[in-house]
Amino acid sequence: MSIHQVSCPGRVLFLDEEMAALDRLEGGFRSERLLWCALEAGHEGLHHVIAQCVRGTETVAPWVMWARWPDTEEYGPERELLRLESCPEKFLAGNVSEESCCLPEGHAGRHGFEFGPPIREADVMPDWLLRRFFG
Repeated sequence: MSIHQVSCPGRVLFLDEEMAALDRLEGGFRSERLLWCALEAGHEGLHHVIAQCVRGTETVAPWVMWARWPDTEEYGPERELLRLESCPEKFLAGNVSEESCCLPEGHAGRHGFEFGPPIREADVMPDWLLRRFFG
């Protein structure tokens, strides 16, 4: 987890009818009324956030319900809840520690696994402190 904000500060507040639609899905988590854009800060185009993860069935694979909306006219005609395919990019593909992007296919900005502040020397725990905790 980063102490620096790396994602977009855009936010969406779901209307009652949107919350009802999300709650009707066999979801993987409790729907939240207020969510923040999952894309990289400063991205172009529409904002995106996962609104619900749908469990799937024996014949239908699990899938993700996304919310997307424009910067202007947050409640305008471009605002929608929709099923989007996931970005196929993977970090360390084929390894035990493989990590998926977790953003929608064709998203703006960096992949989800690329988020994070640049590592500086000041961000690294000094050896003497590491030895104290783990030595």
